[in-house]
Amino acid sequence: MIKLKSLLEFKGKTLHVYDFDDTLAKSEAYIYVKKANGQSVTLTPEEFAVYDEQPGDKFDFSDFNRMLRNAKPINRNIQLIRKSLNDPNVKTTILTARAIAFPIRHFFKKTFGVEPYVVAVGSSDPMKKANWIENHLRKGYSNVFFTDDSLKNLAAVDKLKDKYPTANIVTKVA
Repeated sequence: MIKLKSLLEFKGKTLHVYDFDDTLAKSEAYIYVKKANGQSVTLTPEEFAVYDEQPGDKFDFSDFNRMLRNAKPINRNIQLIRKSLNDPNVKTTILTARAIAFPIRHFFKKTFGVEPYVVAVGSSDPMKKANWIENHLRKGYSNVFFTDDSLKNLAAVDKLKDKYPTANIVTKVA
């Protein structure tokens, strides 16, 4: 397990970034795929994280544009974000591929009594999350902790290590 305290030993501004779906909580939300041959496939977020898009695939993410259904916290990662949220020296953000942030803020307020900063990038493209983090590196954040269930998202953020060799960028699979 990553020790968040070790990240704070580095000088500079610190950013902790958490994915939501299948990282902080599991909910009843699916991705519907209409394949070029007319076949329909239903994927969980976990399955979508490793899905290889095929030519002609059309994705329907409508389940992610509504309030959460039966969301269950993933306790080990909830403990991590709680530590981050309680540290005034850390900017803590939930960075989600969802198109709207409100359902996640509502879930945290209702379940834990906190309202974290949530950014909805509105895309499953891994570069959207990597670009958001890169913008913060440009703003002077030199310590970044990023956790996500998608290996594609982690790989996109890992590429920033070469571009910003003096930054301390730690990625962790959820």
